[in-house]
Amino acid sequence: MPVSPFLARRRPRPGSPRAALRGFTLVELAVVLAIVAILLRVASPGLSRGTAARALAAQASEFMAALRFARAQALARGAAVTICASAPDAAAPACQRARSADWRAGWLVFADRDRRGTPNANEPLLRVQQPLQRSGGVAGTRASISFTAAGYATDAASRYVFSPPSAAVLDAPPTLTVCVSKQGRPRMADRGVCD
Repeated sequence: MPVSPFLARRRPRPGSPRAALRGFTLVELAVVLAIVAILLRVASPGLSRGTAARALAAQASEFMAALRFARAQALARGAAVTICASAPDAAAPACQRARSADWRAGWLVFADRDRRGTPNANEPLLRVQQPLQRSGGVAGTRASISFTAAGYATDAASRYVFSPPSAAVLDAPPTLTVCVSKQGRPRMADRGVCD
């Protein structure tokens, strides 16, 4: 097939110095950048939702680990151990006084020798959780959970709902619910319902 004189003139011969200098044109580069921008725009809501879902799952897992730790410490020490929602504005570690609380400010795990449900100077703090980042809130039916020396929760069964930060994510992931049974065992609820 004969090559038109126009194309023959534009195409460098193989092995010539001009053949090695061939690169992308400005138009080709602009088209590739436009395609990449469109793909990023389409994928970004899914990426931010995935990031928020992972952060929410990590917070719920951390809370469940703290509950298991408090229960294990009660069994190991043979004495009551309490986990409570931190008071957000307290100068020293202190528990919130409300019956139900927002656990977003963090929590305290302490040996509760006098069984009052609040830490004092004679009771060692076993773990202090800092305030949660990127959290829409952690609404609990109780502000504290105490475990007996046998590992049972002295309070009725309770639940804690972890909400995503709604302002940061357009298509926010669903909430996660942690249930604590009367026996003191935490678990993630199926579809947010505690049995």
